[in-house]
Amino acid sequence: MNKVKAKNRIKLDHTGQYWATIHSEDNPRTFSLTIHLNEVVNPEILQQAVNDLIKRLPHLNVRLKSGCLWWYHDILDTPLKIAQQSKNFVPARHFKKDETLTRILYGERHFTIEILHTICDGRGLLKIINALLIRYYERLGYRVNKQGMIDCATSPRVEETEDAYARYADLRKSKKEKVKREIYIPKYQAVTPTTIIKKFDLNLLKYKAKTHDATVTEYIIAHMMIEFAKQREKEGSQKAVVVDTPVDCRTFFPTDCLRNFNSYKMILMPESSNFADLLQKIKAQFGEINADLCQETMSEMENLMRLANYVPLFIKKLIIRKIGDAEKNNYSVLLSNLGLVKLPEEIKDKVEMFSFPIGNESHVPYQFSCVTVGNTLTLTIVTTAKDNQIVENIYSAIMADKE
Repeated sequence: MNKVKAKNRIKLDHTGQYWATIHSEDNPRTFSLTIHLNEVVNPEILQQAVNDLIKRLPHLNVRLKSGCLWWYHDILDTPLKIAQQSKNFVPARHFKKDETLTRILYGERHFTIEILHTICDGRGLLKIINALLIRYYERLGYRVNKQGMIDCATSPRVEETEDAYARYADLRKSKKEKVKREIYIPKYQAVTPTTIIKKFDLNLLKYKAKTHDATVTEYIIAHMMIEFAKQREKEGSQKAVVVDTPVDCRTFFPTDCLRNFNSYKMILMPESSNFADLLQKIKAQFGEINADLCQETMSEMENLMRLANYVPLFIKKLIIRKIGDAEKNNYSVLLSNLGLVKLPEEIKDKVEMFSFPIGNESHVPYQFSCVTVGNTLTLTIVTTAKDNQIVENIYSAIMADKE
């Protein structure tokens, strides 16, 4: 490999290797973030801002390539062109060979970054789209305080593309043996994926959660579990309801990495009919999330990848797909919460809300995700189920809860 080519090639981290292997039309492994504005988007200015963003973060404009041993990203020299977003957009794109793995789309009052999970995780994308938002308004003539934000007028930083898993993994640690359970997944008639967005008053949600000494995430999960339990009872199932909750490892291990750096916690539904009791048992499970949990999960995968250093990629693919087949059967539904987005004072009134659609998976009918701006929390659901009554029930239950 010549030096020029090596400079423009990025070996994927272990999470990226996993997503690259299982990426398909049935499992696209794409996700997106959308910023909904209080004013009309200027496409010409947005394209200028995108040009600046890609110059600042060239690792976003890449295609997926396979070598003899590993998956890579090749950095592209071609410009990343924005495109109009379809009315019924769902982040379910299957990227073909030589396609750029990042798309930037826009509508009348919003713009979206859709990305393949090999590039980054949700928290990484949040920083990226905030940088684009800031640059967009700078191009419109606004002076913005960028403290703590990515400044598109500066040069790329090598720290932002580090493999943080490799830095922090402790190969002496491995994840504890998994408990084998039969997992409940609601029966459903599969249709083309759709996106549902529900808005909530954050202060009201925090008040309701606080009455149970719980976080907003724990509170939402409790209502999700209750509705899944009702559906499970209708179907006569006794299988376990499990919610997969991604965990940002940056919480425990400092890094400027914008690539993948997350872990997960499987939250098992307590078998209790009392809401307060159920919520406290959910809270106890969240209390188990710490640095050791993150390091155990990252070390397990890092150890596997290092053991496979000299195994040809075609064999690795078989191994990784077997891991994927096992993982996909260990949860009922996913909930990813990006938390509260902090925007610069100069432009925060320009933003109505964010939404966070996660691409569908072939084995579960629902993917839930949250993100908050100001006092608006959006719950985004990507679903392949024809009947979405369970989604409406969760929304109604949260809105109606008076306790």
